[in-house]
Amino acid sequence: MNSVRKYIHLLLAEKPRLLIAVCVTVLLIILVAGFWPFNFFPKNKVTWLQDRDGVRFYGQSMIISADSGQKQQSSPFYNKSISLELWLRPALETGNAPSILTLYDGKSPDLLAIKQWRSHLVSRSRVNNPAARKRGKAYQEIGFLNILPKGRDTFITITVGSEGTILYCNGQLIKTYPRHRLLPADPQGNVRLILGNSPSGESYWTGDMMGLAFFNRPLTPEEVFRHYQSWVGNDYFSIKRESGLISLYPFYERKGEMINNIANPDEMLIIPEIFKPLQREILSVPWREINWNWSFAQDVTINLLGFIPFGFFFVAFLLKFAGGKRLPAFMLTAILGIAISLLIEMSQAYLPTRDSSLVDVAMNSAGTILGVVLFSWLNGIPELEKA
Repeated sequence: MNSVRKYIHLLLAEKPRLLIAVCVTVLLIILVAGFWPFNFFPKNKVTWLQDRDGVRFYGQSMIISADSGQKQQSSPFYNKSISLELWLRPALETGNAPSILTLYDGKSPDLLAIKQWRSHLVSRSRVNNPAARKRGKAYQEIGFLNILPKGRDTFITITVGSEGTILYCNGQLIKTYPRHRLLPADPQGNVRLILGNSPSGESYWTGDMMGLAFFNRPLTPEEVFRHYQSWVGNDYFSIKRESGLISLYPFYERKGEMINNIANPDEMLIIPEIFKPLQREILSVPWREINWNWSFAQDVTINLLGFIPFGFFFVAFLLKFAGGKRLPAFMLTAILGIAISLLIEMSQAYLPTRDSSLVDVAMNSAGTILGVVLFSWLNGIPELEKA
């Protein structure tokens, strides 16, 4: 401990140039880490499969439906009845709950989000009835266990009608939620379909998607199994003849930026060349960011520890070159740390591969203050001593 304090006094008294160099280096490292990878126009990481019909999501990516620019007069889903068919092959089992499919109408929470959590399928949907909501959330959620194993083709059917929500996997009944509706809120306005990500671009899914279809009615168990056989046999046009079909995307193009809806040619999907989220939020609030998982804990730790050197060396710099007044040096260092963190986080709202968060600002600020306290303790200066 004495040797550390001796080095600090040496740095303050005899090596001012070294202190300046250290401060500049720390600041540069923070700025590089905050703005990396400095790409405001990143490539949209979606590619066509070469050996079969389908697309591959392999990083920050999304596929979106075209914006019609018109207000939808009525919902295509009568009495909230809907059936969804989804043929996919997950490449990872992650705890971040990435979004496979989202129905987006510009509001929050999303109208409908189909997610993967580890090997489980999760459905989240907006709900206007507070009694049906998940506690503390403006949505309701249901889950289906172990139906998305990594590296395996899975054909999922979710059908919703008067009997509730029913899940089928590879044509076989898995689970029923009798009182649950997949679309408890009626879709209004211009609803867009997003594949492989959330509207904010912060929840990207990794894997292959080989087929997608929507119906405005519940499917019978016999229809579910027949459709499964048709998809596996690449017999898309037998599905096209089914009643109630709204959208059918077999992903058979294998090139280009357009994905045809063979049930309605006017509703194509687009693979943008540049990854650009539909919704960007500046300084997202903590209750939307906090997820008690390893990834969140790792992010919080990095943001906290990353600013400790800033607080430590900048308070030393200010004490050396600002007349040695302790309290003003402490306060100015804390203000600088908060200001730099705010600058980085607000700028990250315009970096498509980064996200802007108040949680990060709070952790950066706490790290700066810890650095000041650590310097004061090692240097034998009471933190709260007045100048």
